Amino acid sequence: MARTAFRFTAALLTGTALAACATVASSPDAPQVAQSERQQAAQQHEQVLAQFGGAYEGPQQAYVQRVGARMAEVAGLPGQCTFTLVNTDVVNAFAVPGCYIYVTRGLLTLADSEAELAYVLGHEIGHVTAAHSQRRQNASILSGLGAIVVGVLTGSGELAQLAGQGAQLYTLRYSREQELESDDLGVRYMVQAGYDPYAAADMLNALGAQDQLRARSRDSEAQATPEWARTHPLTENRVVRVSEQARASGRNRGELPEQESAYLQAVDGMIYGDDPAQGFVEGRTFSHPTLRVRFEAPQGFALTNSTRAVIVEGPSGVRALFSGGATGGADLEQYATGVLRGVAGQTPVQVAQPRRTTVNGLETLILPARAQTQNGAVDLTVVAYRFGPQTAYHFVSLAPAGGTGVFQPLFDSVRRLSDQEAAALRPRRIDVVTVRAGDTVQSLAQRMAVPDYKVEHLLVINGLRSGDTLRPGEGVKLVVYDR
Repeated sequence: MARTAFRFTAALLTGTALAACATVASSPDAPQVAQSERQQAAQQHEQVLAQFGGAYEGPQQAYVQRVGARMAEVAGLPGQCTFTLVNTDVVNAFAVPGCYIYVTRGLLTLADSEAELAYVLGHEIGHVTAAHSQRRQNASILSGLGAIVVGVLTGSGELAQLAGQGAQLYTLRYSREQELESDDLGVRYMVQAGYDPYAAADMLNALGAQDQLRARSRDSEAQATPEWARTHPLTENRVVRVSEQARASGRNRGELPEQESAYLQAVDGMIYGDDPAQGFVEGRTFSHPTLRVRFEAPQGFALTNSTRAVIVEGPSGVRALFSGGATGGADLEQYATGVLRGVAGQTPVQVAQPRRTTVNGLETLILPARAQTQNGAVDLTVVAYRFGPQTAYHFVSLAPAGGTGVFQPLFDSVRRLSDQEAAALRPRRIDVVTVRAGDTVQSLAQRMAVPDYKVEHLLVINGLRSGDTLRPGEGVKLVVYDR
């Protein structure tokens, strides 16, 4: 189904309106991808996948690869790009030098046609063909999926590597002009590949609608920058611009196909939300059925799940990370000290006396430390919990000096999951159903396996607006529990 028009509210604008820049000239002789960049991207590929949840295998991966190859060919890069579907529900897509392009499972859930996916992939290819990586902004940003972006708070390069758990992936942040240039190229590639170029605006509108729903379903104090907007400034100006580019192509809406049916068939059965292997985030609660652990963040906090850790974001930029693993038989104090050492790196820290306690029947150790940074003193606290003779989990929290108390409800909420609670945690999938006579948005929304905003979730993932009428025979995506 074609998406209906949608306008961004001021809250979604990530910057002031942009002046229109010159239309990008056609580039039939697109630059070849440098062999050195391809080699480097190939070497980093597994690290990227590990941080972002791994590759999502199966028919959806093959579908992304097929559409991506079609777009790369018209862009002048046949056989030179690698496309990977990443196993995370975070909504994003990005390219690294060497034309390794990644799109997340969360974005596939949001898109509603093959043409919309083609725009996303074409946009990322545009960054490659326009050589934006060679003219990128000096400040790269942490992806935010496998590490706490503490450099923003502390100004400390060492502390920005928080959790030694790995998280060294940097994604490029492009200028607004570069984003607009990639939009222009993406629309041009869509036309050349035979896709309806008006789907580009549909995709951007869907991203805006999703971010608005995300804002409604999270506490206002915990509003983090929307995933897509972290690396792709999302403004109303971009929607207007891609619409103008579509009209400038000389094609009328619907003249070229969007391939809605093919797309719905491709995403049918795909995992929705968290992968069970990574545990489940429901609102402010994290539960892992295999690790048998559960905790709840305080009001005003938000959780982001990844393969290696759960990121906890709170008011005024305070952050924490939950992770864990084998202790090697070490005492809990030795375990916590090792975590702290890995976090601090070469940054001098003053370590206070550890405190032993019990939280919900779990042996617990609190190890506070303080570091001096260019932005003043910060408290760095490790709270470790013993879950077995060889297993422990921990939080690492970061807050301005004296501000660690805001995490106390979080620290006190860690507990074991019961067998019954673990069994009740069920994965969810996308189920494409055919609308029957009498079906309405409201009636189908009652089948949505989401805790709240059922109607709104159905509207967003299907590109609908409140008041839209469903047509019998068309396909609609629902979120259902796995059988």
